[in-house]
Amino acid sequence: MTNNAVLAALAASLVIAGLLLIVAAWTRTDLLPEPPAGRPRRHWTKWRSRRTLVEATAAVATGAGGWAATGWPVAAIAVAAAVIALPRLLGGRPAQRRIARLEAMEAWTRQLADILTTGTGIEEALLTTASSPPGPIAAEVTALRRRLEYRVTTEDALRAFADDLAHPVGDTIAATLIIASQVRGRGLHQVLTALADTVAKDVAMQREIDAERATHRTTALWVMVALAVFVGFAMLNRTYVAPFGTPAGQLMLVLVVALYAGTVVWLHRLASPAPGHRFLPEHRRRR
Repeated sequence: MTNNAVLAALAASLVIAGLLLIVAAWTRTDLLPEPPAGRPRRHWTKWRSRRTLVEATAAVATGAGGWAATGWPVAAIAVAAAVIALPRLLGGRPAQRRIARLEAMEAWTRQLADILTTGTGIEEALLTTASSPPGPIAAEVTALRRRLEYRVTTEDALRAFADDLAHPVGDTIAATLIIASQVRGRGLHQVLTALADTVAKDVAMQREIDAERATHRTTALWVMVALAVFVGFAMLNRTYVAPFGTPAGQLMLVLVVALYAGTVVWLHRLASPAPGHRFLPEHRRRR
């Protein structure tokens, strides 16, 4: 391959990366990993750095392998990008994490309601729940306790708690507790229990929806399996794919990769739940 062909292939590879970023931005697909449920925020940066290092090493290794096997820069960059993007696009862990966090909110609300039956005040009950919070929201509940211990007002602490949860159900729980802390009336136990029952129904519905959306993830997986079979066939039949080694062939490979990437991103979008809209303003912006 001549120097001009290499430069043309590299330019085409940059076009691929640009197209992928445009598609991801247009579909609002988050290609970065989410923090694991229940992991304290202070450990999140360290965990992300370790994961990024592993992914970068794997991407460089597979990209180098793709270059050595084909001699095509576009193929090398496409393989390296696939190593990083496909686990996020084809996996169902984000949806499972959201359901687990929703279940944890239900369990925490019931726990708080049970503590309030003993005549404990709201602030004391909130501090008590932090001793054994549900795992997926343990970091958020611990942060709430810390704010209350530092003499932050109950309303500000609960609004910050809602920001940490970043979920409409979290807003509902926080708003209920804020109103109860200001009114100091009776019946909060019944209100929280009814709220937990509503969240439990939402969890059951989300599980059914996720089971239906799993079919789209399966479709995307089969698309990639078919592509892998074709790539294996192409590697065994170099004459068939020889035209891709030319500058024009590399440009055509850009189009092929972009089409497959767009298909996978579209299927990922179909399999991903739309984010809920919060009704409480973000505390930091409100201030």
